[in-house]
Amino acid sequence: MGTLAPDGGSPFPVPQPPPGADPNALASFKQAQALAGGPLVQARNFAVMTGANAGISCVMRRIRGVEDVQGSMAAAFGSGALFSIVSGMGSPNPVANAITTGVAFAVFQGGFFMIGQKFSQPPSEDIYYSRGRNMLKQLGLQNYEKNFKKGLLTDQTLPLLNDSALRDVKIPPGPRLLILDHIQRDPELTKST
Repeated sequence: MGTLAPDGGSPFPVPQPPPGADPNALASFKQAQALAGGPLVQARNFAVMTGANAGISCVMRRIRGVEDVQGSMAAAFGSGALFSIVSGMGSPNPVANAITTGVAFAVFQGGFFMIGQKFSQPPSEDIYYSRGRNMLKQLGLQNYEKNFKKGLLTDQTLPLLNDSALRDVKIPPGPRLLILDHIQRDPELTKST
């Protein structure tokens, strides 16, 4: 990018600052340079923006354990603020500009996140495992749902479950005892055997 063109490959000419310009004019000049400063400047700004967004997003997801609009907006705020600082865009006050750019990025990202959620399809419920899923949630053992699915332990097989069947799907002894006790105490499951 930019090796064949004499102006660095930018589709826009790089503007020069007017002599004796006031701070607001210089801020506009810096904005133009950030957008049309050649491929290396654009690549640096894009790398800072995307790297900050991805890093903050991962940290937020790790800390909070969920990917939601708040984490997405926090990542966008951080990437917008860093983009503003690195690119030198905006007003002469870099702190205020970083905050306003971060807020703008966060608002846009939050809006896009909400639109994306609106149009995304919810995961389809597997009707063959609904009673088993509910039982595991009641017991606080929902992380063993994948074991049930791997072992094809459907709702029809719940009344037939025994210790060896649960051991075969690699469920540890403590959770096995809780599951078997729940099945024995549940009148709906015991009458269907």
